[in-house]
Amino acid sequence: ATFETEPLSLESFTARVRMIREKYPWIILEDEGMPVGYAYLANFIPRSAYDWTCDLAIYLDPKKRHMGYGSALMEAVIPLAGELGYVNIVSIITSGNEASEKLHEKFGFVRKGYFENSGYKHGKWLGISWYVLNLRNPPETPEAAANTDVV
Repeated sequence: ATFETEPLSLESFTARVRMIREKYPWIILEDEGMPVGYAYLANFIPRSAYDWTCDLAIYLDPKKRHMGYGSALMEAVIPLAGELGYVNIVSIITSGNEASEKLHEKFGFVRKGYFENSGYKHGKWLGISWYVLNLRNPPETPEAAANTDVV
């Protein structure tokens, strides 16, 4: 569930992928040569003090849910975030998306906040939950931002 209110054009989606891929990993999961979902890490908040926290997004083909693909993407992207030096992963989940909440909880994410009426889509107000996974203890005095070289 995304907060996009209009379908993205191919050009807009391609530009988004290119922008994210400049600095972050983007994973596409295929089954028999067909894409069934993707996951990527991105900037959490664009201020350097937040460089040790990344944002996670996972999207699945609605017809391919409950088949283990979300878990496969999590199993691929969480270790990447650790290798890149992140301390935390944040994931924002739209209210009512119980499958996504359960998936995140299965992998150790903890719901840290809920913001009601955060967005308006399809004729109704929707809330969002913020889920956080702590990957490691933060270094006392980090020398540089998280390694964001694309893997």
